[in-house]
Amino acid sequence: MHWKKSPASRIVGTILPDGEQYANLDRPQPAVRIGEENMRVLAVEHHDKSTIGMIGETLRDLGVDIQTVWGMYGEELPRSHREHDGIIVLGGTMAALEDEICPYFPPLIHLIREFAEADKPVLGVCLGAQLIARSFGADLHIGGELEFGFHRVTPTVAAADDPVLGHLDAPLSLFQWHTDHYALPPGAERLATGERYENQAYRIGRAVYGMQFHFEVTRPLVQGYVERMPNLEEQVPGHRDWLPPQFAAHEKPSIAFCRSLTRRWVEIA
Repeated sequence: MHWKKSPASRIVGTILPDGEQYANLDRPQPAVRIGEENMRVLAVEHHDKSTIGMIGETLRDLGVDIQTVWGMYGEELPRSHREHDGIIVLGGTMAALEDEICPYFPPLIHLIREFAEADKPVLGVCLGAQLIARSFGADLHIGGELEFGFHRVTPTVAAADDPVLGHLDAPLSLFQWHTDHYALPPGAERLATGERYENQAYRIGRAVYGMQFHFEVTRPLVQGYVERMPNLEEQVPGHRDWLPPQFAAHEKPSIAFCRSLTRRWVEIA
């Protein structure tokens, strides 16, 4: 499948090692098209509020059409990959094995494999990465140590030549919020590791990517999550004091990284 460019929108950032000056390139960018149509991406959300964050903003800036399916509202997933050029599976508070409360998980697992077999880009964030791992037969680890806040993510040697993560050429602090994790799926290439969890990013085949970290977040997005979880202080004591300085230090590099990663993911369509 080949994409071509049409007149259009703006953006994209590029990232240097964490803590250094980074360049935010606010310049016109052509919209992404597949044949004569704008690229169409399916986004799968798991809650009643959008979590796509800076991924969505970057896609819109690139002229990509986004169709969102809200799983917990009972919205039906497409029956095949044919109407879309890629799929993004976002994060959520449920476990990737909780089919009883998320009956759309089994058809989603099947749909992920369809996109992969059609050689179309697949991207999973946190829960999404766990669901992709499940769809490829990996073991899932439910209920581990809570990882919350910004933590260093380190690229592997394999990441250097990767078309989507090749710009991550030094450790970068990215936001985490999870207890569940996964083993590396059979045949997958590990692209990034973390302080507490080893498989922070992976690629399967040419175009299937899973990211444990939340590279899509902004401070307002996370603040909305925090406000809806009154018991968070019990799980993460003192976060009201140390989380704002973390965002002050790491949000801008994280956003620039997200913009670049999303653009590069689009370009492999």
